[in-house]
Amino acid sequence: MAKKLALVLGVPRMVDESSSIAIYDQTLKVVAASPGAGEILGPISAGTPVTLPSGQTYTSNELETYLSGNRLIPVFDYSFTSSTSVSFTFQLIVNDVIRFRVDRSA
Repeated sequence: MAKKLALVLGVPRMVDESSSIAIYDQTLKVVAASPGAGEILGPISAGTPVTLPSGQTYTSNELETYLSGNRLIPVFDYSFTSSTSVSFTFQLIVNDVIRFRVDRSA
């Protein structure tokens, strides 16, 4: 976790970098029919690539992936399939919520 200098109420302070706003933070909800914005048609079979919303690209070491609020572990829970998609090692079912997040680099 990196530290940075920031103004807090006009006073310079050292703060944790991770407390800053993420540069990318999008969610996808798995739905049964008629997906809209922020939704994807499911269920989704294990191994099927899921494209990140908003055409986001990433490198494997910066992408954080969550399923219904629980952080997933790369390789064990999901694989990096391209710079714009991931595939999960398990089936995604209707009402699952996937969150993709890229934090500011340290």
